[in-house]
Amino acid sequence: MAISIVKRRAWNARPPRDPDDVIQVPWSKRVEFVVHYTEGPTTQTPREIQDFHMDERGWNDIGYNFLVRDDGTVYEGRGWEVQGAHATNHNVSGIGCAYIGLNHASDEAKLKIRALYDEACAKAGRTLAKRAHTQVGNTDCPGTRLLAWVEAGMPVPAATGADLPSDDDRLA
Repeated sequence: MAISIVKRRAWNARPPRDPDDVIQVPWSKRVEFVVHYTEGPTTQTPREIQDFHMDERGWNDIGYNFLVRDDGTVYEGRGWEVQGAHATNHNVSGIGCAYIGLNHASDEAKLKIRALYDEACAKAGRTLAKRAHTQVGNTDCPGTRLLAWVEAGMPVPAATGADLPSDDDRLA
């Protein structure tokens, strides 16, 4: 499944506060994929989330590597190879992917999160660990429903993702 990703310029992203603080991470250091939620309304825009991260939290940029909306739209946050700011002590080892909302991800959103996970594994050349933010930090994120989905192995919703490869097939 090819993933269409809305690039930063298309959602009017601000540049990082300090370009010298943008750290590239080699795939050899990526070992996990961390699922989050934004803990806000599904109507949030990536720019609103970025503004909150930069202006309220004082971060260099939006914290997540990717964001996914209920309709399946995928947005580039920091991207594949940039260190995130999404999970303390897991920003180098993990790709951070946030569901835009509060725990009730649609099947389409789950399908795209899983597709991003599969793409990350393909780019890394190995299977990455599937993690929920609460499994790597002291937080309730990504909520009970998304946590259960991650703990179940991030299964693809049957009706929407029957054409996705299995974990075994993807890396063969």
